[in-house]
Amino acid sequence: MDWNYNDTSINIPYKIENLKTLLGTLCSKENSFSQYDFVNWCDNLTMVFDNDEGTELDENDSMAINLARDIECQWDLFLVNTYSLEELQKLDLSKVELPYEWFKVWLKQLNEKQK
Repeated sequence: MDWNYNDTSINIPYKIENLKTLLGTLCSKENSFSQYDFVNWCDNLTMVFDNDEGTELDENDSMAINLARDIECQWDLFLVNTYSLEELQKLDLSKVELPYEWFKVWLKQLNEKQK
């Protein structure tokens, strides 16, 4: 079956360890991709695991998938709480940035659970 994945400039496999790598890149502000691309990558990661019925997730993997899902949800909430409908209709999402502290918290949560 063909899934409707989000477009993203991030061209690395949808794997838990890559979530950690991407978060680290964002935290150090060394990313060559927009936060919007990252959010789309996170959403795609969750779809990959949701659609792969044969994969058993351990507790760490489940936590990481839930974290990726939370990142995508926080993005949506940030948009609706920060911009008016008129602004959203004209907004270049690749220019929107979440607070960097959020990425640091997410990376910390991921690192604590992956021990």
